[in-house]
Amino acid sequence: METNGKKLRQALEKENFFLLPGVYDCLSAKMAEKAGFDAVFFSGGAYSLADMGRPDIGFFHTGEVLHALFSILSTIHVPLLMDADNGFGNAIHAADTAKKLEMLGVAGLQIDDQVLPRSIPDRSKECSSWEYVAPKLAAIRQSVSDDFVILFRTIANTTDTLDEAISRINRAAELGADYAYVDGIKSYEELCQVSERAKIKLLVNMNERGACAKIPMEKIKALSYRIGLYPVSSVSVAAQAVLSLFETMKKTGSTQSCAESLYSITQLWDDMGLKDQTEKYLPLYKK
Repeated sequence: METNGKKLRQALEKENFFLLPGVYDCLSAKMAEKAGFDAVFFSGGAYSLADMGRPDIGFFHTGEVLHALFSILSTIHVPLLMDADNGFGNAIHAADTAKKLEMLGVAGLQIDDQVLPRSIPDRSKECSSWEYVAPKLAAIRQSVSDDFVILFRTIANTTDTLDEAISRINRAAELGADYAYVDGIKSYEELCQVSERAKIKLLVNMNERGACAKIPMEKIKALSYRIGLYPVSSVSVAAQAVLSLFETMKKTGSTQSCAESLYSITQLWDDMGLKDQTEKYLPLYKK
């Protein structure tokens, strides 16, 4: 039987540059699938905001997110890559997290070198020492099948230097990571340096707030990057759409002025399986 990890690998390899949408619940995941995407990324940041009502600073962990992942995986038919922050602990916790995710049907995970929760409550990022990160990567690779995809994210370019960040993604490859990316890219020149010096397949973070999102896509595709990740676009547009709707409702006393732009609830029922399930099970009552 083909594993979800293998399906994800095939999807990522099918295109020279794969667009990977960030999702955070069943609805966003289903809409990504309906739009034609062959894989989705479960964004910890988007999930924290939408489901937990908290900023993305280390509030969620494996136990809390397993139910959400189960619901999403039962809703879609494309493989899912999960944002697992820093593995939720040391090598023991990281390995346990990866094993549980694969058993649930998750196709792969992203693990990073960020300290979460942060030592002090400010907006700065804190990077773990490599001596702490390396055992987690090795433990994850040992605890899952060869099909399971491991994506490594480093924030060392934010807290240290670009040289250190590139060194980390290359060392991650030696420990079994399949893909990696340097977060906090500040310019096209830095993007090129990573592309030239990396010894691992690369992802680029296309978060609209970052520098990479402002670089023409043609230039990015001309480099060695294989995946373009949009981690929080879906939750951002959802927040804006809901706010606009409620502002209109509050101002005008109704939603009639935006009714034509609303997604059909009947269609949404069918998107979530009502039509298929009715056609499958209704005949049982006619025998």
